Amino acid sequence: MMRNNLFLLRLYILTELGEVAYDEKFHKGINIIRGDNSSGKSTITHFIFFVLGGAFGDFVPEARLCSFVIAEVEMNNVVFTVKRELVKDEDGKINTQTPMYFYWGAMDESFSPLEGKTWQKFGYRTTDNVRSFSNILFDLLDLPTVKGDSNITFHQILRLLYIDQDSPTSSLFYYEHFDSQLTRETVSDLLLGVYSEELYENKKRLIIAEKEFESTKSEIKATSNFFTDALSLNPTHIETQIQNKEIEISSIQEEIIAIRTKEKEANYKEDTKLEFQKLNEESIIQRKIVSELESNINVLNNEIQDSEFFVETLNKKIKALKNSINTREFLGHLPLEYCPECLSKIKSSNESACKLCKEPIDESFGVVQARRMEIEIGFQINESTKLLELNKRSLLELKSKYIAEIGKLQDLQKQVNDALKDVKSFSEETIDQLNSNKGFIEGEILQLRTMLENAEFYNQLLQKRAHLQNEINFLKKYIFQTEAKQEKLKEEITNIVREEGVYLLNNDLDRQDEFKNASDFFIDYSNNLVFLSNKYSKYSASSNFYLKVSARFAIFLASLRVSQMRYPRFIFADNMEDKGIEMKRAQNLQHLLIERLKDYDPSSYQMIYTTSYITEELENSDLVVGEYYSKLNPSLKNIPK
Repeated sequence: MMRNNLFLLRLYILTELGEVAYDEKFHKGINIIRGDNSSGKSTITHFIFFVLGGAFGDFVPEARLCSFVIAEVEMNNVVFTVKRELVKDEDGKINTQTPMYFYWGAMDESFSPLEGKTWQKFGYRTTDNVRSFSNILFDLLDLPTVKGDSNITFHQILRLLYIDQDSPTSSLFYYEHFDSQLTRETVSDLLLGVYSEELYENKKRLIIAEKEFESTKSEIKATSNFFTDALSLNPTHIETQIQNKEIEISSIQEEIIAIRTKEKEANYKEDTKLEFQKLNEESIIQRKIVSELESNINVLNNEIQDSEFFVETLNKKIKALKNSINTREFLGHLPLEYCPECLSKIKSSNESACKLCKEPIDESFGVVQARRMEIEIGFQINESTKLLELNKRSLLELKSKYIAEIGKLQDLQKQVNDALKDVKSFSEETIDQLNSNKGFIEGEILQLRTMLENAEFYNQLLQKRAHLQNEINFLKKYIFQTEAKQEKLKEEITNIVREEGVYLLNNDLDRQDEFKNASDFFIDYSNNLVFLSNKYSKYSASSNFYLKVSARFAIFLASLRVSQMRYPRFIFADNMEDKGIEMKRAQNLQHLLIERLKDYDPSSYQMIYTTSYITEELENSDLVVGEYYSKLNPSLKNIPK
């Protein structure tokens, strides 16, 4: 299973006058933004949160004088550029739900787009017909889209990736006023890797199937109560009755012909001839109706087969694209050591160029194109599936109508055949009585055919009930088994998160006895809490902050150990010494995290944090980003006075 990864490669901010306010490149691994208090460090994290899709508008006055924030991002080996505008209303407030623009390439290229490549705009909200930028980001990170009552946007995902200063120390998530337990629980399940889109869809289908089952039961009961005789709901019995009635009509017809053969000469009557013409015309019309129904049924059958084949082909394409991406990533790192022409060892100092032709290599272009195609094919699959279900429903209705119309045609055809045989003069009294009997029986046949239609419908209801019962049994079994597996995985991940959290607490400076002696550690995502043995324990503000930060970094560190987690191995924190935490304690926490991360490949994660308490060793390391900021040298440049 591929580990999800999110990397911020570059952040670029423009002022309202179009000047560059900030332009820094970030690296994979640890990134430290440092500077004095009130020098604009927090503002940079606010812009990171906003450009990645966060609903943030509480910018400081200097930031409000900026117009655009642009970021070069890498998600699961796909490099692209995103852009969001700071849109202000009449009161100067920033719109928190502005759209996001995507360019499928690096930032430098986006400033002068290649021919055939343009920026694509995606809004904040998702509708039935329009995809949002959250949908695109979810697809790129292989996160299942959550549908229904709990509409999870990428903003909600960022709430567990961003540690800010303004949220209360008691709040595990980035704080917002209108929050719900369901949202927090769903986000945590998504990032921990225990949320299943298939499980969600099957749960939703179970609710619908159970409603359909109860509705079908009610229809069956109502239909059976309407017919007191159980045989009236037996299609085979009714068909036998119809056949017997048709035999009676044939017998009457033979008797009529026998009477006519005793006459000297056959004479056509004007009214008889007109009746035959009328029956013949009705028969032609009815045959046309049946023929059109047959044609429509055949067309729908072909369309359904084509749609099923098309959906299957699209799914194979998506699978092929994923295999292509994995193959490209695997083969792309196989070095070519010897020249295939002269067999001499190839010498090359430039790792980003081809060892043979020396041309620059863009390793992400094929992956980017494949991801883009994958997103477009996914949209086609959704549309084709909807059309397929509509066609299947139409086919069922056409088949039901066809059964009724073919019966009418057979009755009319018999009457036409009878009229063809009726070509001779006959004895009025006997023939009238026989025709009267025949007409009565034909009326009975019409009633029987109506009963047959009801009986066929009743049997279809019985079949539907049986099918729904089987489906409900399957769904309940699937849900039970899947939830059991999820609980097991969640328990395994929780234990690893607990290990990482206890490690950070035990190695804190000797400021809180409960931390030094901690052997357990609990995160209640639903209720937005972090606690040790007692959720009601009280600590100092700095210890509460340390406890929350430990929980957030514990989740991040656990994601480096558990491949099944969908957490994107990315975390950014504003001010590691918040809530009055002393300098030594803050520096110790930084040291703990940096030492802990030495066990992992820096190219597999990204951590960005701001600090006012940086050690001399870190200040002179390659972990820092940008300058050391101060009031005289703030993070944002060229801001209009």
